[in-house]
Amino acid sequence: MKYGKIALVLMVLITSIVSPTYARGADDTYKVALLLWGGTDGFIGQMTAYGYVEGDNITYLYVNLQDVPPEDVQTEYEKQIQAMIDDGVDVFVTETDTDAVNLRNLVGTEIPIVFARSDDPVASGAVADLVTPGGNITGTVTNRPHERRLQLLTEIKPATKKIYYIISTYALGAEATLQQVQAVAEDLGVEVVPFTAAMSPATFSVDPASWTELIQNMPEDIDWVFMTPFVFLDPQETAEIMALSVERGFGLSYIIDEPVPGYLISYGPNIAASSGQAAQTVDRILRGASPADLPVQTAENFLTINLEAAASINMTIPEAILRQANMIIRPGYFESLVTPTPGS
Repeated sequence: MKYGKIALVLMVLITSIVSPTYARGADDTYKVALLLWGGTDGFIGQMTAYGYVEGDNITYLYVNLQDVPPEDVQTEYEKQIQAMIDDGVDVFVTETDTDAVNLRNLVGTEIPIVFARSDDPVASGAVADLVTPGGNITGTVTNRPHERRLQLLTEIKPATKKIYYIISTYALGAEATLQQVQAVAEDLGVEVVPFTAAMSPATFSVDPASWTELIQNMPEDIDWVFMTPFVFLDPQETAEIMALSVERGFGLSYIIDEPVPGYLISYGPNIAASSGQAAQTVDRILRGASPADLPVQTAENFLTINLEAAASINMTIPEAILRQANMIIRPGYFESLVTPTPGS
Protein backbone atom coordinates (compact mmCIF):
# COMPACT_ATOMS: atom_id res chain seq x y z
CA MET A 1 0.00 0.00 0.00
CA LYS A 2 1.24 3.38 -0.91
CA TYR A 3 0.27 5.29 2.11
CA GLY A 4 14.39 19.93 -0.04
CA LYS A 5 16.61 17.05 1.36
CA ILE A 6 17.97 18.99 4.36
CA ALA A 7 14.43 19.71 5.53
CA LEU A 8 13.53 16.03 5.19
CA VAL A 9 16.53 14.94 7.25
CA LEU A 10 15.66 17.45 9.96
CA MET A 11 12.05 16.22 10.05
CA VAL A 12 13.19 12.61 10.47
CA LEU A 13 15.55 13.60 13.29
CA ILE A 14 12.87 15.58 15.08
CA THR A 15 10.36 12.75 14.71
CA SER A 16 12.83 10.26 16.20
CA ILE A 17 13.18 12.52 19.24
CA VAL A 18 9.53 13.24 19.97
CA SER A 19 8.02 9.92 18.84
CA PRO A 20 8.70 6.32 19.89
CA THR A 21 11.03 4.39 17.58
CA TYR A 22 9.93 0.82 16.97
CA ALA A 23 12.62 -0.51 14.64
CA ARG A 24 15.12 -2.99 16.06
CA GLY A 25 18.67 -3.72 15.05
CA ALA A 26 19.31 -5.44 11.75
CA ASP A 27 20.25 -8.72 13.44
CA ASP A 28 17.17 -8.94 15.65
CA THR A 29 14.04 -10.97 15.05
CA TYR A 30 10.81 -8.98 14.99
CA LYS A 31 7.79 -10.28 16.87
CA VAL A 32 4.37 -9.56 15.36
CA ALA A 33 1.16 -10.70 17.06
CA LEU A 34 -1.54 -11.69 14.57
CA LEU A 35 -5.07 -11.30 15.96
CA LEU A 36 -6.62 -11.87 12.53
CA TRP A 37 -9.64 -14.09 12.97
CA GLY A 38 -10.40 -13.76 9.23
CA GLY A 39 -7.17 -15.55 8.28
CA THR A 40 -3.47 -14.72 8.13
CA ASP A 41 -2.45 -15.86 4.63
CA GLY A 42 -2.82 -12.44 3.01
CA PHE A 43 -0.78 -10.74 5.72
CA ILE A 44 2.00 -13.31 5.92
CA GLY A 45 2.20 -13.58 2.13
CA GLN A 46 2.78 -9.84 1.81
CA MET A 47 5.31 -9.82 4.66
CA THR A 48 7.19 -12.64 2.95
CA ALA A 49 7.27 -10.56 -0.23
CA TYR A 50 8.93 -7.81 1.80
CA GLY A 51 11.65 -10.21 2.93
CA TYR A 52 10.34 -11.22 6.35
CA VAL A 53 10.94 -14.95 6.75
CA GLU A 54 9.33 -16.72 9.69
CA GLY A 55 11.94 -18.36 11.88
CA ASP A 56 14.65 -16.19 10.36
CA ASN A 57 13.97 -12.49 10.93
CA ILE A 58 10.37 -12.55 12.17
CA THR A 59 8.26 -14.53 14.62
CA TYR A 60 4.47 -14.54 14.52
CA LEU A 61 2.57 -14.78 17.78
CA TYR A 62 -0.99 -16.08 18.04
CA VAL A 63 -3.75 -16.30 20.62
CA ASN A 64 -5.00 -19.86 21.12
CA LEU A 65 -8.42 -20.17 22.77
CA GLN A 66 -9.45 -23.44 21.15
CA ASP A 67 -9.92 -25.52 24.29
CA VAL A 68 -10.80 -22.71 26.69
CA PRO A 69 -14.26 -22.88 28.34
CA PRO A 70 -16.50 -19.95 27.26
CA GLU A 71 -16.61 -18.50 30.76
CA ASP A 72 -12.79 -18.33 30.83
CA VAL A 73 -12.21 -16.92 27.32
CA GLN A 74 -11.76 -13.28 28.32
CA THR A 75 -9.41 -14.06 31.19
CA GLU A 76 -7.31 -16.41 29.08
CA TYR A 77 -7.23 -13.92 26.21
CA GLU A 78 -5.91 -11.18 28.47
CA LYS A 79 -3.36 -13.60 29.93
CA GLN A 80 -2.01 -14.48 26.48
CA ILE A 81 -1.89 -10.83 25.40
CA GLN A 82 0.14 -10.00 28.51
CA ALA A 83 2.50 -12.87 27.71
CA MET A 84 3.08 -11.34 24.27
CA ILE A 85 3.85 -7.98 25.85
CA ASP A 86 6.29 -9.63 28.27
CA ASP A 87 7.87 -11.42 25.30
CA GLY A 88 8.63 -8.08 23.64
CA VAL A 89 6.05 -8.02 20.83
CA ASP A 90 6.79 -5.24 18.33
CA VAL A 91 3.39 -4.83 16.67
CA PHE A 92 -0.13 -6.14 17.18
CA VAL A 93 -2.26 -6.70 14.05
CA THR A 94 -6.03 -6.86 14.50
CA GLU A 95 -8.90 -7.68 12.20
CA THR A 96 -10.80 -4.42 12.75
CA ASP A 97 -10.60 -1.04 14.45
CA THR A 98 -13.05 -2.29 17.09
CA ASP A 99 -10.54 -5.03 17.95
CA ALA A 100 -7.76 -2.44 17.97
CA VAL A 101 -9.55 -0.11 20.38
CA ASN A 102 -10.40 -2.97 22.73
CA LEU A 103 -6.81 -4.18 22.55
CA ARG A 104 -5.47 -0.71 23.34
CA ASN A 105 -7.43 -0.87 26.58
CA LEU A 106 -5.27 -3.88 27.50
CA VAL A 107 -1.84 -3.00 26.10
CA GLY A 108 -1.78 0.77 26.52
CA THR A 109 -0.50 3.35 24.05
CA GLU A 110 3.14 2.38 23.58
CA ILE A 111 2.99 -0.74 21.40
CA PRO A 112 1.84 -0.13 17.78
CA ILE A 113 -1.49 -1.63 16.72
CA VAL A 114 -2.48 -1.99 13.06
CA PHE A 115 -6.05 -2.86 12.04
CA ALA A 116 -6.81 -4.51 8.70
CA ARG A 117 -10.31 -3.10 8.19
CA SER A 118 -12.53 -0.31 9.48
CA ASP A 119 -15.64 1.50 8.29
CA ASP A 120 -14.89 4.67 10.25
CA PRO A 121 -11.85 4.57 12.57
CA VAL A 122 -12.43 8.17 13.66
CA ALA A 123 -15.98 7.39 14.81
CA SER A 124 -14.80 4.26 16.63
CA GLY A 125 -12.09 6.20 18.44
CA ALA A 126 -9.22 4.21 16.90
CA VAL A 127 -7.57 7.29 15.37
CA ALA A 128 -7.91 11.03 15.79
CA ASP A 129 -7.61 11.72 12.07
CA LEU A 130 -7.26 9.66 8.89
CA VAL A 131 -4.18 11.57 7.73
CA THR A 132 -2.49 11.91 11.11
CA PRO A 133 -3.77 9.14 13.43
CA GLY A 134 -1.96 10.68 16.37
CA GLY A 135 -1.63 7.61 18.59
CA ASN A 136 -0.37 4.04 18.50
CA ILE A 137 -3.13 2.80 16.16
CA THR A 138 -3.38 3.03 12.38
CA GLY A 139 -4.57 0.75 9.59
CA THR A 140 -6.91 0.49 6.61
CA VAL A 141 -10.35 2.00 6.11
CA THR A 142 -13.01 0.63 3.79
CA ASN A 143 -14.24 2.94 1.05
CA ARG A 144 -17.77 3.54 2.43
CA PRO A 145 -19.06 0.16 1.20
CA HIS A 146 -22.38 0.23 3.06
CA GLU A 147 -23.67 3.26 1.17
CA ARG A 148 -22.67 1.84 -2.20
CA ARG A 149 -24.12 -1.55 -1.23
CA LEU A 150 -27.47 0.10 -0.54
CA GLN A 151 -27.33 1.74 -3.96
CA LEU A 152 -26.54 -1.62 -5.55
CA LEU A 153 -29.56 -3.21 -3.86
CA THR A 154 -31.84 -0.63 -5.44
CA GLU A 155 -30.17 -1.17 -8.82
CA ILE A 156 -30.67 -4.91 -8.54
CA LYS A 157 -34.26 -4.47 -7.40
CA PRO A 158 -35.53 -1.00 -8.39
CA ALA A 159 -38.76 -1.58 -6.43
CA THR A 160 -36.80 -1.76 -3.15
CA LYS A 161 -38.63 0.18 -0.42
CA LYS A 162 -37.49 -1.29 2.88
CA ILE A 163 -34.35 -2.96 4.24
CA TYR A 164 -33.79 -4.62 7.60
CA TYR A 165 -30.45 -3.31 8.82
CA ILE A 166 -28.77 -5.63 11.35
CA ILE A 167 -26.16 -4.09 13.67
CA SER A 168 -23.87 -5.84 16.16
CA THR A 169 -23.55 -4.52 19.69
CA TYR A 170 -19.84 -5.26 19.39
CA ALA A 171 -19.07 -2.88 16.51
CA LEU A 172 -17.74 0.51 17.57
CA GLY A 173 -18.74 3.40 15.30
CA ALA A 174 -21.82 1.53 14.07
CA GLU A 175 -24.11 4.49 14.77
CA ALA A 176 -22.07 6.78 12.49
CA THR A 177 -22.23 4.23 9.68
CA LEU A 178 -25.99 3.83 10.15
CA GLN A 179 -26.47 7.58 9.81
CA GLN A 180 -24.47 7.57 6.58
CA VAL A 181 -26.61 4.76 5.17
CA GLN A 182 -29.83 6.46 6.27
CA ALA A 183 -28.80 9.63 4.45
CA VAL A 184 -28.35 7.68 1.22
CA ALA A 185 -31.58 5.77 1.84
CA GLU A 186 -33.51 9.02 2.18
CA ASP A 187 -32.24 10.17 -1.21
CA LEU A 188 -33.23 6.81 -2.71
CA GLY A 189 -36.66 6.74 -1.07
CA VAL A 190 -35.80 3.61 0.92
CA GLU A 191 -36.77 2.99 4.54
CA VAL A 192 -34.04 1.60 6.80
CA VAL A 193 -35.32 -0.47 9.74
CA PRO A 194 -32.38 -0.96 12.14
CA PHE A 195 -32.10 -3.75 14.68
CA THR A 196 -29.20 -4.06 17.12
CA ALA A 197 -28.34 -7.69 17.79
CA ALA A 198 -26.53 -8.74 20.96
CA MET A 199 -23.60 -11.06 20.37
CA SER A 200 -23.00 -14.02 22.67
CA PRO A 201 -19.47 -14.08 24.14
CA ALA A 202 -19.79 -17.84 24.53
CA THR A 203 -20.58 -18.68 20.89
CA PHE A 204 -19.36 -15.58 19.01
CA SER A 205 -22.72 -15.43 17.23
CA VAL A 206 -26.03 -13.65 17.79
CA ASP A 207 -27.31 -14.40 21.29
CA PRO A 208 -30.29 -16.81 21.11
CA ALA A 209 -32.65 -14.40 22.91
CA SER A 210 -31.57 -11.55 20.66
CA TRP A 211 -31.99 -13.76 17.61
CA THR A 212 -35.57 -14.55 18.58
CA GLU A 213 -36.24 -10.83 18.98
CA LEU A 214 -34.56 -10.11 15.65
CA ILE A 215 -36.88 -12.52 13.83
CA GLN A 216 -39.97 -11.32 15.69
CA ASN A 217 -39.21 -7.69 14.81
CA MET A 218 -38.46 -8.38 11.16
CA PRO A 219 -41.08 -6.55 9.03
CA GLU A 220 -43.07 -8.75 6.67
CA ASP A 221 -42.53 -6.47 3.68
CA ILE A 222 -38.75 -6.07 3.66
CA ASP A 223 -36.88 -6.33 0.37
CA TRP A 224 -33.44 -7.02 1.83
CA VAL A 225 -31.64 -8.02 5.01
CA PHE A 226 -28.55 -5.86 5.31
CA MET A 227 -25.81 -7.43 7.47
CA THR A 228 -23.09 -5.22 8.95
CA PRO A 229 -19.70 -6.05 10.56
CA PHE A 230 -19.60 -8.35 13.57
CA VAL A 231 -23.03 -9.85 12.90
CA PHE A 232 -22.13 -13.53 13.09
CA LEU A 233 -24.68 -16.33 12.82
CA ASP A 234 -24.38 -19.87 14.11
CA PRO A 235 -25.46 -22.73 11.78
CA GLN A 236 -29.03 -22.81 13.11
CA GLU A 237 -29.46 -19.04 12.74
CA THR A 238 -27.98 -19.18 9.25
CA ALA A 239 -30.38 -21.91 8.20
CA GLU A 240 -33.34 -20.03 9.66
CA ILE A 241 -32.67 -16.74 7.94
CA MET A 242 -31.95 -18.46 4.62
CA ALA A 243 -35.26 -20.32 4.87
CA LEU A 244 -37.05 -17.03 5.57
CA SER A 245 -35.29 -15.46 2.60
CA VAL A 246 -36.71 -18.09 0.28
CA GLU A 247 -40.14 -18.09 1.95
CA ARG A 248 -40.62 -14.31 1.88
CA GLY A 249 -38.57 -13.51 -1.20
CA PHE A 250 -36.14 -11.02 0.32
CA GLY A 251 -32.42 -10.97 -0.50
CA LEU A 252 -29.50 -11.29 1.91
CA SER A 253 -26.49 -9.00 1.61
CA TYR A 254 -23.15 -8.95 3.40
CA ILE A 255 -20.14 -6.69 3.78
CA ILE A 256 -16.99 -8.57 2.78
CA ASP A 257 -15.87 -9.76 -0.63
CA GLU A 258 -16.39 -13.43 0.11
CA PRO A 259 -18.94 -15.80 -1.46
CA VAL A 260 -21.38 -16.88 1.25
CA PRO A 261 -24.04 -19.56 0.59
CA GLY A 262 -27.51 -18.01 0.51
CA TYR A 263 -26.28 -14.41 0.34
CA LEU A 264 -27.26 -12.79 -2.93
CA ILE A 265 -24.81 -9.89 -2.85
CA SER A 266 -21.59 -9.19 -1.01
CA TYR A 267 -19.85 -5.87 -1.35
CA GLY A 268 -16.80 -4.74 0.56
CA PRO A 269 -13.08 -5.33 1.06
CA ASN A 270 -11.28 -8.54 0.23
CA ILE A 271 -9.95 -10.13 3.43
CA ALA A 272 -6.60 -11.24 2.03
CA ALA A 273 -5.99 -8.01 0.12
CA SER A 274 -6.76 -5.70 3.02
CA SER A 275 -4.67 -7.87 5.35
CA GLY A 276 -1.88 -7.43 2.82
CA GLN A 277 -2.32 -3.68 3.11
CA ALA A 278 -1.93 -4.04 6.88
CA ALA A 279 1.37 -5.79 6.21
CA GLN A 280 2.58 -2.75 4.28
CA THR A 281 1.85 -0.58 7.30
CA VAL A 282 3.55 -3.02 9.66
CA ASP A 283 6.63 -3.08 7.42
CA ARG A 284 6.91 0.70 7.68
CA ILE A 285 6.59 0.55 11.46
CA LEU A 286 9.26 -2.13 11.75
CA ARG A 287 11.50 0.11 9.65
CA GLY A 288 11.10 2.92 12.16
CA ALA A 289 7.91 4.82 11.30
CA SER A 290 5.51 5.82 14.06
CA PRO A 291 1.85 4.78 13.69
CA ALA A 292 0.93 8.27 14.85
CA ASP A 293 2.29 9.62 11.55
CA LEU A 294 1.16 6.86 9.15
CA PRO A 295 -2.05 7.85 7.31
CA VAL A 296 -4.90 5.36 7.36
CA GLN A 297 -4.88 3.59 4.00
CA THR A 298 -7.97 2.90 1.88
CA ALA A 299 -9.08 -0.60 0.92
CA GLU A 300 -10.57 -1.47 -2.44
CA ASN A 301 -14.12 -2.83 -2.44
CA PHE A 302 -15.28 -5.79 -4.51
CA LEU A 303 -18.70 -6.97 -5.68
CA THR A 304 -19.82 -10.61 -5.54
CA ILE A 305 -23.16 -11.70 -7.01
CA ASN A 306 -24.63 -15.10 -6.16
CA LEU A 307 -26.90 -16.24 -8.99
CA GLU A 308 -27.81 -19.40 -7.07
CA ALA A 309 -29.25 -17.28 -4.24
CA ALA A 310 -30.98 -15.02 -6.77
CA ALA A 311 -32.65 -18.03 -8.38
CA SER A 312 -33.90 -19.26 -5.00
CA ILE A 313 -36.05 -16.10 -4.64
CA ASN A 314 -36.84 -15.79 -8.37
CA MET A 315 -34.84 -12.57 -8.76
CA THR A 316 -33.22 -11.62 -12.04
CA ILE A 317 -29.94 -9.72 -11.79
CA PRO A 318 -29.66 -6.89 -14.34
CA GLU A 319 -26.90 -7.32 -16.89
CA ALA A 320 -25.46 -3.94 -15.89
CA ILE A 321 -24.88 -5.25 -12.36
CA LEU A 322 -23.31 -8.49 -13.56
CA ARG A 323 -20.84 -6.48 -15.63
CA GLN A 324 -19.73 -4.68 -12.45
CA ALA A 325 -19.23 -7.87 -10.45
CA ASN A 326 -15.74 -9.01 -9.56
CA MET A 327 -17.08 -12.50 -8.95
CA ILE A 328 -20.26 -14.25 -10.09
CA ILE A 329 -21.37 -17.36 -8.20
CA ARG A 330 -23.27 -19.82 -10.37
CA PRO A 331 -25.39 -22.82 -9.30
CA GLY A 332 -23.24 -25.69 -8.08
CA TYR A 333 -20.33 -23.51 -6.99
CA PHE A 334 -20.53 -24.28 -3.27
CA GLU A 335 -21.07 -28.00 -3.86
CA SER A 336 -17.87 -28.04 -5.90
CA LEU A 337 -15.93 -26.78 -2.88
CA VAL A 338 -16.91 -29.76 -0.73
CA THR A 339 -14.17 -32.40 -0.61
CA PRO A 340 -15.68 -35.89 -1.04
CA THR A 341 -15.07 -38.24 1.87
CA PRO A 342 -13.05 -41.39 1.08
CA GLY A 343 -15.25 -44.17 -0.25
CA SER A 344 -18.18 -41.87 -1.05
